[in-house]
Amino acid sequence: MQGSTEILKPRPGKHRHKVVFGLLVLALAGLAIRLLWVMQDHRPEAQAQSRESKRTAVSLPARPGNIYARARSSYVLMAASKQVPSCFADPAIVEDRDLAEVSIRAGEVLGLDARDVLYALVRRRTARFVWLKRGIAEAEADAVRTLRIGGRKVRGIGITHEWERTYPSGPLAAPVIGFRRRDGVAGGGVEASCDRQLRGTDGRRAFLIDAGRRPIWRLPDESCYPRDGSHVFLTIDASIQAILDQAVADAVGAYEGKWGCGVVVEPRTGNVMAMSSVPTYDPSRYNEATDEERTNRAVTVPFEPGSVLKGIYAASAVRANLATYATPIFCENGSYRAYRGGWITDHGSAYGCLTLTDVVVHSSNIGMAKVGELLGNRRMYAIAQLFGLGAQTGVRLPGESCGIMRPADQWDGYSLRRVPFGQEISVTALQLTMAYAVLANGGLLMRPRLVEKVTDTRGRVLLRTRPEVVRRVLTQPVAAQSLAVLEQVVERGTGKKAQLERWTVFGKTGTAQIAGRGGYVPGAYVSSFIGGAPVGSPAAVCLISVYWPRSRAHYGGTVAAPYVKEVLKRTLTYLNIPPDKPEVLASLGSG
Repeated sequence: MQGSTEILKPRPGKHRHKVVFGLLVLALAGLAIRLLWVMQDHRPEAQAQSRESKRTAVSLPARPGNIYARARSSYVLMAASKQVPSCFADPAIVEDRDLAEVSIRAGEVLGLDARDVLYALVRRRTARFVWLKRGIAEAEADAVRTLRIGGRKVRGIGITHEWERTYPSGPLAAPVIGFRRRDGVAGGGVEASCDRQLRGTDGRRAFLIDAGRRPIWRLPDESCYPRDGSHVFLTIDASIQAILDQAVADAVGAYEGKWGCGVVVEPRTGNVMAMSSVPTYDPSRYNEATDEERTNRAVTVPFEPGSVLKGIYAASAVRANLATYATPIFCENGSYRAYRGGWITDHGSAYGCLTLTDVVVHSSNIGMAKVGELLGNRRMYAIAQLFGLGAQTGVRLPGESCGIMRPADQWDGYSLRRVPFGQEISVTALQLTMAYAVLANGGLLMRPRLVEKVTDTRGRVLLRTRPEVVRRVLTQPVAAQSLAVLEQVVERGTGKKAQLERWTVFGKTGTAQIAGRGGYVPGAYVSSFIGGAPVGSPAAVCLISVYWPRSRAHYGGTVAAPYVKEVLKRTLTYLNIPPDKPEVLASLGSG
């Protein structure tokens, strides 16, 4: 039909466009709301992130403090620090086109394989810091600073400085001193125990940086200088330490011992004048040493003391009024079957009746077993504790052992007879030395003193330690009587090889079997001698122990006593201690 009206249809997709447009508007509105929320609630965080992205900081390591040993009235430097250059890379800013050339050039000046340098750069391509070589020579550092490729200065390779620990005295007292790694981490000894005082506090240098992370402006307000570590001064005397180190090494070498250790203390103050462990190492090359060489056995490795313990239990029996040194003890003619205590013998000797003095002088196991019967297990356990056995001495060296001592309720008839002559209980060399210092100083157990003082970099004293009495163990008369008996051990007993020409000496031998699984190891011993001089006013007490001597002899009076003699002789001469032997005094008087 003419004039009919055409029906209009909506254009395809029109509503779809409106929907998409509406969704975009809603999304933009949501983003705007989110932006406003972030700006309102997280503005400080966003500003901080923005600030941090434009800043960088370089750590300024603090210089570790020095360690000193005594040398008469002065001091000897044992550990110090010096700055050395090290080379690093910032792989993220080394351009791809320069990788190969940079690796070749850097390898040439640093003495490295170019492939190793390239691997370090590629493996951590986005890292901001990679070590290439640490502790380089100044000539190498200068060569790195002037590296160029095609007339352009090489980017991404730089030089920084680190504190490197040096040990001017080499292996002297190394297990006592310890070591410090290049990254500042302390490893053992005084380096570890005094790390809080030695390490100092690192500083920082802050910069504004550009988009390429290049420093463009220093930020003094956000920077701080490092605070260097404090200096630690020890009671160790470098000369006495050298004497002891040599003596222990000689004893271990002469008798092919597996290891040896030694301690020298000043009994009146508890000052540790020397402490040795063999084999040893050079702390400047600590990474080349084995764990065994770095071990300070004088404080970390307990062993059965053997007959050295007889002097302590004999003195304790006198103190308890259970005996005097004149009390007769029947030693069963060399063989004793104790009730619930097994067989006990006297090294092939056949002693009849001995006074307590001669039990100690001739080192009778049977005589001391009977002293144990007088004392009883609980009292013996308490005596061991009283002398500081079974507990740390408080010397504050890493890994110090308490020794090995079973609870009192586990001591039986065997313990009753064997503990008094040094079995069933293990001690460290330092514990044993401090126990004998009780006899030498009039009856006081002293805290071993290793650190004399701590000073800051200007020499101001921050800490000064004082001799510390732990407790009284013996009365002065009993201590004096015990020392007189131990003098006879050296004059006419098992310790004759420790006699000195100019000074009176006291001491006690010890030959302890080494325990293994299922019992004592045949032919395995710890050979010890502890002694001091002069008897009237002891200036030094010295212990040397050799673990498992495998040639010539194994008795403590043979293996260790001559070397303690040498240490005492040279130490007393060094300390200018006047002679006290009557015949020497007489000859000096007549001269």
